Amino acid sequence: MSLELYAKLSPATQLLSHSKHLLGFSGGVDSVALFFILTELKIHFDIAIVHYGTRIQANEEVQYAKDLAAAHNKECFIAYAPHFASNFEHNARSFRFKFFDEIISAQGYKCLILAHQLNDYFEWIMMQFTRGSGLSNLLGFDEQRTHYPIVRPLESISKDELYRFCKRRKLRYFEDTSNQNISFKRNYFRHHFCAPLLREFAPGIAQSIQYLREDRNALLQNLAPKILHLSSLAQKYAQSTQQNPKGTRQNITRQSPQINTAYFGVYALRGESEHLLLMQCDKIAKKCGYVLSAAQRKEICKSNFACKIHYIIFARNDDYVFVAVDSINLYQIVAQKPMSKAFKALCRNNHIPQKLRALFWAEFCTYTESTQNTHKSANDKEVQEHIKALYNDFAMKIAHFFTL
Repeated sequence: MSLELYAKLSPATQLLSHSKHLLGFSGGVDSVALFFILTELKIHFDIAIVHYGTRIQANEEVQYAKDLAAAHNKECFIAYAPHFASNFEHNARSFRFKFFDEIISAQGYKCLILAHQLNDYFEWIMMQFTRGSGLSNLLGFDEQRTHYPIVRPLESISKDELYRFCKRRKLRYFEDTSNQNISFKRNYFRHHFCAPLLREFAPGIAQSIQYLREDRNALLQNLAPKILHLSSLAQKYAQSTQQNPKGTRQNITRQSPQINTAYFGVYALRGESEHLLLMQCDKIAKKCGYVLSAAQRKEICKSNFACKIHYIIFARNDDYVFVAVDSINLYQIVAQKPMSKAFKALCRNNHIPQKLRALFWAEFCTYTESTQNTHKSANDKEVQEHIKALYNDFAMKIAHFFTL
């Protein structure tokens, strides 16, 4: 590999120097080039490929992936996607990442490696400009899933450079013939605007995208939400998966602190800009394993941040916007009793939105339930006094969070 190409690899590539990782492979020039770049860097990885059943050539691509993995002593994971009747791109992405999530969780890989390159970023940005997107959606391409980082070593390297890399080494790769059909919007942008501009101005475009990425990250850090962890619900879910791993509604991943933070947290956001609030809501939803569509983002704004999308709750009071996973219904792990009058008063006094009250009540019930189990030998009076003390502690925690 040339020193020039090596110097252009993303700084995040350093994360790959230890442990073992998973490469999302397609057989295209991008993933083939990345396969051999990683091999030359002596990075330990296996590969995963999805067969979507939309092209006859896909059979050859899967076989090539298997042959390449075998030749380099690597595992090759294969998934066969179902037929998607509509919204192919969104459904295919969801299927693909669910596949990656399951492999990484089961096999213990540290990072997911993807072969997105400079052309992909620039094409996305140009398309987003025509849709009226802001900074977050303009860049796209998440760097973190729920429980693992995503590394894109080629993000500042153009596709032409990858073609040259493969041709110099006489590496086999596949071309998706549908990419030539300019009736597709992305192909239209690629052929008429992006490819010609990148051939002339790739270094400047790459630098501009990097500056935008840094600006977005700085902005998101300043808007970072405050999080209240529902640790008792998280613990109960962890126990239920250990006792009956197939009995939960969705066995998304194995337990880890990051999952507890994402799936069992309530996020509080503050700001006057609807666009910036929506940008943060979108980011939190992705951390919780769900990608909001453009229509769903519009629905959130139309509802004034007071709705439920799939299993994500959006709620607000006079001061804050809140985002949380409806873990009660998603995992079906809590048998609830009716809310007490004292708890209802606590909710009113702290202006807790209606959509969040069941979550906090479930957290409190689970918290006191676990405590009661450890005090079975105590008399009723001692237990009641202990529960009262727990309630007071819980009320202070809630009051502190909602006053921020």
